[in-house]
Amino acid sequence: MDRKTKRAWRNRLIFVVIVAAAIVGYVWYINSGTIYDFAHLTRTMDFGESREFVPIVEEGQGRVPTMVRAVETPYLSLYISRYDTTFAVHDRRNDAVWHSHPQGPELIANPLHRNIMRSNMGFSFYDESRRRFHRWMYQDAATHGDYQFTIYSIPNGVRIHYIVGNMDIGLHALPRYMEVGLFEERIMSLLADRPADEHFVNQRWRPADELDENQEGEFVRMIDGIFGRPIDEVRMLAIFEEAEWEMYETLHQNSLVGYVPDINFDLFDVVFELVLDGDRMMANVPIEGIQGRDEVYANIFAVDMLRFFGAGCVESEGFILVPSGSGGVINFNNMKYRELGFSLPVYGEDMINVNFFPQMEQAVRMPVLGIQNNGAALVAHVYSGQALATVNANVAGLTAGVGATTSQNHAWFSFQLRTSQPLTMGGLPGVASGDMRVVQENAYTGDLTIMYHFIAGENPGLGEMAQAYQQFLVEQGALTPLAGPGDRTFYLDLLGAVDVQRHILGTPYMTLESMTTMEDAHRFVDMLNAAGITPIQMQLHGWFNRGVNHDVAKQVNVINDVGTAAELRAMNDRLRADGGGLNPVVNFMLTNYYSRNFSRTFEVSRDVAGFLGFMSRVARDVLLTRTSIHRNDWFVLVHPGVIPAHLDDFLPNFERRVGIDGLALADMGDVLSESVYRRNPIDREHSRLLISEQMGRIEAEIPNLVIFGGNDYSFPFASHLVDVPTDTDRFFIIDYEVPFYSMVLHGFIEFAGTATNMRENFSPTNALLNSMTTGAAPRYILTAQPTRNTQFSPHERFYSTHYVNWMEMAIWHYYHFNNVFAPLRGEQMVDFRVLSGRRDDIVIPQQVTVTIFSDGTRIYVNNTYHTFEYYGVIIPPRWFEVVRGA
Repeated sequence: MDRKTKRAWRNRLIFVVIVAAAIVGYVWYINSGTIYDFAHLTRTMDFGESREFVPIVEEGQGRVPTMVRAVETPYLSLYISRYDTTFAVHDRRNDAVWHSHPQGPELIANPLHRNIMRSNMGFSFYDESRRRFHRWMYQDAATHGDYQFTIYSIPNGVRIHYIVGNMDIGLHALPRYMEVGLFEERIMSLLADRPADEHFVNQRWRPADELDENQEGEFVRMIDGIFGRPIDEVRMLAIFEEAEWEMYETLHQNSLVGYVPDINFDLFDVVFELVLDGDRMMANVPIEGIQGRDEVYANIFAVDMLRFFGAGCVESEGFILVPSGSGGVINFNNMKYRELGFSLPVYGEDMINVNFFPQMEQAVRMPVLGIQNNGAALVAHVYSGQALATVNANVAGLTAGVGATTSQNHAWFSFQLRTSQPLTMGGLPGVASGDMRVVQENAYTGDLTIMYHFIAGENPGLGEMAQAYQQFLVEQGALTPLAGPGDRTFYLDLLGAVDVQRHILGTPYMTLESMTTMEDAHRFVDMLNAAGITPIQMQLHGWFNRGVNHDVAKQVNVINDVGTAAELRAMNDRLRADGGGLNPVVNFMLTNYYSRNFSRTFEVSRDVAGFLGFMSRVARDVLLTRTSIHRNDWFVLVHPGVIPAHLDDFLPNFERRVGIDGLALADMGDVLSESVYRRNPIDREHSRLLISEQMGRIEAEIPNLVIFGGNDYSFPFASHLVDVPTDTDRFFIIDYEVPFYSMVLHGFIEFAGTATNMRENFSPTNALLNSMTTGAAPRYILTAQPTRNTQFSPHERFYSTHYVNWMEMAIWHYYHFNNVFAPLRGEQMVDFRVLSGRRDDIVIPQQVTVTIFSDGTRIYVNNTYHTFEYYGVIIPPRWFEVVRGA
């Protein structure tokens, strides 16, 4: 080989080595980042060891005669059926009995729903072909006899172990091959005087050598079917049973020819637990306890729990509370069974998969539901697995159409453990293309736990439901009572720097436009203070890292045109002196798609197929979330696992560069994301737990936290909440709008809703009446510069923020609100009643309502256009009336 050839081969080898090193380096790079280890956050319940089930009272002797009494507390008794594991809870304080399944022979339901009604739980799974299957505890375990379920006693409760699936092997109980002599002796001799059965068997058992050329010896073989129809399994099994055929004979006959039947059981071991604690009951499903006995059937993707617990029939009186926005009430038997049932995921849609919003619904901020049934009431909330839950409700109906399919009014929680999405395969459309369903590989493995609070008293309603959940949050340390009375907070949002496109000689370029400076902010505070408005919580948007749609929050580069660090500290000192504070706004869950100092390869959430979690703000005209003509309005979802590392950089930089005790978290209490790709996966529930942990870390260093959104896991860390729900969504099935969210929080955390001047269909009176109903403080977002400066940019949405248009109205709003609510700062909302009207499908509910506080104060609000009188109290149209407590 000459020198030139050697040089060529050497160069080729060097090129291959360089390419290989580059590939190895790239693979190392994308896997080298530190992902937070969140395994310690997994929540599992330990209810103690199982022991033999011994009832306290046998059936026929207790309050529920058909069941045995299993457990009791000073308030409750738990009864359970030995025959099908249905159960009931007897509240001895009001003698109410809450059944796990509807009662009475007059049930109207299709066969599927009849099985669901008697099932404590159900689940869905994928097989190896990505086909979905569903299992329900009643039809797939309890109806097969007690050999497919076992009831155990545990401290203060019961544990039920189900073997879910059909263990009947059918024709596999018969031999595939059988010796001719034995066949004639045991089977055909039995049918000698029965020509029809003899013909039936002869048609389905043939000489084995005719069907299988490799088969030798005197055997007959059972065929698969005849004329395209399967064998009549029941008839064939009955004939062999008459011949007293045993299973060991089947195994022996098959072994003579070496035949091994391919029998697959889609069997699952499932554990379901019920535990009483005072006046509460916990229902728990350990996900690790759902074990498929065949790996093919291990992909559990959804779980339903106690779908018909507490259901009311068509003759029952009551209502269902749903957490739609501020809260909604669905009356039993409201004749809306043709409408779609209520169904919303807790903490909003999964943003990693959502492209379209069929309607502009609000996120569910609290994982709760309530049921009042014939004068008794309960409220339920998800204790573990909140972020995987969906709240569902439906009313009784007699149709099998799009709405109700049963004669029961019911509400329940379901859980999504895995996500999936269709992946379009390449090829010519309609010729060589197709979709393949990709399923999330790693799923949540903790427990799914629901806590039910049974409420005593005469005809308890919304107030008692709110107080029961509120008391639980207080016990958990999530809520701390406010000191009161005192002036209520005014929430002032300021728009700082925005990135806009400008032109020089027709050439576009991006630049920062300062809409409001700290000098302007002092001017606004002077105007508000002159009107007697204190304290003020100021949320400053667009103060660092390239403006409102800022770069990833690691480094802190203050925009001096908005305000220097010294000016920010001076403003905070001024506001703190009056009980308020300055709260610079920061995003951690979302970041600009073109963010600096950020790896889109490693630090972004990914969907099942591995695509980036990419989105833009919602375009209301087309109901899209992933489209925008403005490149500075494109965002990516930050992988939750890297947020602890981001905070490692941000917190010391914020302390060094700014050094104030206030911060506003724009998305940590609002947006909940996950990353479901097989590399570094984290599900929604662990994301929730991780974000809660990180908010606690922030609050320990920056105590004055304003949190946007108000998801319930943010309560322990929030000094103030903004952007909380103050009205309900417009689901047709909902009858009344109620301020349940406010009823839980009032007297514990001060809060405000959407900025008043950013609401659709704005009306000063509407804004004030909403504040009077919900207790939400006034909040406005202002700019010093005219909003025309944001024209042709994504920040056009701030078109209604110029202060000259809103300052006088904000002062008027606060004046009326504070006069009413300053004495009520530390009081709880103990009840809410709708005195007249219904929630119609319009912007404002046409209702007359009264909100009752713990000191006896009543606030009457008349949203109608007619004067309303209630027991001597006259409420003018479109106004309110306050009656102070004693």
